[in-house]
Amino acid sequence: MADIPMSEGNVATDQVDFEEASPERSTGSRPASRGTAFYSRRRAVTACQVCRARRTKCDNRKPSCSFCLKVGATCIQSPVDLSTFDPASLKILERLDELDKTMKTLALGMTSTQSKTLSNQSDAASSRSILVELIPPSPEYIMKWDVLSDLSREINEIGVPESESATTSGQYSLQSLLSPKTDLATELDLQRVNHLLDNFFNYAHVKNPVLDEQATRRMVQSIILNGIDWSPESCLTLLICALGCIARPFGPTLETMPGTSAYASAETLFHAAQRRIGIAFCSEDIISTQCLFLSGMYMMCIFQPIKAWRFFVQALASCQQLPFLNSLSPPPSSTICDGSPASHSLETLQQATYWSSWKSEREMRSYLRPTDFSLTEEELAFYPPFLPTPPNLQPAQELEANRDSCVPRQTISWYFYLAEISLRRLASNLHAEMLQLSTHILSAQDALESLAAAVPQYEEQAQDWISSLPLCLSFDAPAEEDDICRFVLRGHVINLYELIYWPFISTYLRKNMLTVEEIQIGMPLAGWGIKRLAQKALDYHALRITVNTPGYKHRHHGTLFMIQSCSRSALILVAAALHNISNTAQNSARGANILTLPYGWRTGIDETVDMLEFWEREFPQLVTTRQELQAARKKIP
Repeated sequence: MADIPMSEGNVATDQVDFEEASPERSTGSRPASRGTAFYSRRRAVTACQVCRARRTKCDNRKPSCSFCLKVGATCIQSPVDLSTFDPASLKILERLDELDKTMKTLALGMTSTQSKTLSNQSDAASSRSILVELIPPSPEYIMKWDVLSDLSREINEIGVPESESATTSGQYSLQSLLSPKTDLATELDLQRVNHLLDNFFNYAHVKNPVLDEQATRRMVQSIILNGIDWSPESCLTLLICALGCIARPFGPTLETMPGTSAYASAETLFHAAQRRIGIAFCSEDIISTQCLFLSGMYMMCIFQPIKAWRFFVQALASCQQLPFLNSLSPPPSSTICDGSPASHSLETLQQATYWSSWKSEREMRSYLRPTDFSLTEEELAFYPPFLPTPPNLQPAQELEANRDSCVPRQTISWYFYLAEISLRRLASNLHAEMLQLSTHILSAQDALESLAAAVPQYEEQAQDWISSLPLCLSFDAPAEEDDICRFVLRGHVINLYELIYWPFISTYLRKNMLTVEEIQIGMPLAGWGIKRLAQKALDYHALRITVNTPGYKHRHHGTLFMIQSCSRSALILVAAALHNISNTAQNSARGANILTLPYGWRTGIDETVDMLEFWEREFPQLVTTRQELQAARKKIP
């Protein structure tokens, strides 16, 4: 074969060399590649003009290659000749060129006009996001406010002492290990079980009447006499007894802390129930849903919120098979376990179980705020449109005359249950209306003016609800005489007032929401009446601590929610005190902007700190909030 002159980038040269080096290709046993069948490729010439003229290798350094830099020549790295490139390569290079130009544009920055426009849009979006934040947030969120950020920074710099951290984080597991071991047979003595049933129905079930008391008592006694088996009824019996072990009259419940015999008995019974709950899962009867719901109640009582939420979600999912949700007609009455007639209709029990599961799941999601299951403002404002159908209740005025211990308790329980549901619905309706008033409004002034104008109507609706309470639940008696039902209802009413006034107290304490001009005296703050409404909010935050103090050390399935709301109120009081100090220090003429701290607010904060310290042994997540409040008390004179 004649020699072919070698030239850089010659297609023929590349192909001949490849064919000669490949015996398989020369014999035709291997087909040509897809690339050579469609188009030829050229090697890119990347040398600068000087190196190309000298026919030497160029290292392509930018902005000047090594040779040009050495001899002082002008290094011209001309664009590559693309005329003979294949279409695919040209497309890739074109796209890379576009990306390069885009990156350079971003690096150069925006023009002043673009920056100003985006800044204005960002401010408006920020204003909208804060104004529609109508639900009071968690204490952890409030601790990030500017007025409290210095305290958080100081705590982070100091850190948690090793001894304190070890004590709080290890307390629960250590005490659990030291809890006396109990035997299931010993726990289920008939006389003891009757006492546990009394505890359960008097202090736990009274807030969520998902069972028929008379029928349930007969069922439990039958199970105990015949022996615990693996049936759903045995699972329900064990759960009732577990809750009865830690259910106590309203007041401090020190005897139910981890490490006590009551706590150990409850754990033994609960874990025995969980070994049987798989059977309940397979059942399509309402008893399976009741087992799941009571399991969630127990988890809340021992400060396991995530596990509690899991049970409530499962209970709510289990409710979807209940006939009343599927427009089916359930029988007017039911029998439980032993064939005895029940005083509650099956539909009543189904609706009560559904409502308790629904509200508990919603409460837990609002508390935990899980990322994948977060609720929008519209979802938070939603509530099912119907009320559960109560059993035939004894008239409230006849409760005292009837000495039967079971009937008045069931009646009071259902009066409480319906009152709580109606109050939650009222709060949901008000939230939905507040959301509508603050939607599509760009100005903070306009949004707050609309909300402030609606406050008198909201206050009237709240007062109407209070006036409609039956005598057995009325607030006529002082809070110090409350039983657990009145205690819970008072707390829910304060939650309602907190919702009504929240936009104003948060606006007043968060200066970053407003411009400097809006904060000055005589500007929109006075026009909106924010100070008056913020003062009302502050008074209710102090009232919440006062009303809840008797229950600060009482264990029940709502204790965790009480801790969160009271911690939030204590932080609001601290923020108001620091806000006053800041306003006074910056400008004495702005003294009109300070809020009047309610009487006894320091004592309230001290009591809240004591409450957090009491429960943090079992729930270490409370340590940070307690430290923040303690740091504030030292800083505020």
